[in-house]
Amino acid sequence: MRRFALTCVMLCAVASPAAAQAPMFSAEQVARGKASYIQRCGMCHGENLDDGDFGGAPLRGTWFRDHWGSGSVASLFTYVQTTMPPDNPGGLNDTTYADILSYILQRNGYAAGVQELKPDEKSMEAMSLQK
Repeated sequence: MRRFALTCVMLCAVASPAAAQAPMFSAEQVARGKASYIQRCGMCHGENLDDGDFGGAPLRGTWFRDHWGSGSVASLFTYVQTTMPPDNPGGLNDTTYADILSYILQRNGYAAGVQELKPDEKSMEAMSLQK
């Protein structure tokens, strides 16, 4: 019986997909992201992430949750990286995109930790935006 239980545990661990984890980013990264956001994004998306002068989509609250709340950090990162800023999509370096994303995540109630969000698709894919 003991051998059967051990085998079941091993098979279940292999068959189960990896558990999704919460987004990981640091407070220092949020501070850098805020500065970059103000400079690069604030005009369209606004100081409060939902009150821009040029009608950018809201980046916090209900709209954000409805559009991104069931996806991964990787899908949001890829979208932002390939479409923003509108006049120069992909024009920022990957670290700046990760910093800005960290700021947006923090403003949406995700908690900062000690590890920075790295612009690495594989690690971001494991991070769920679902709360």
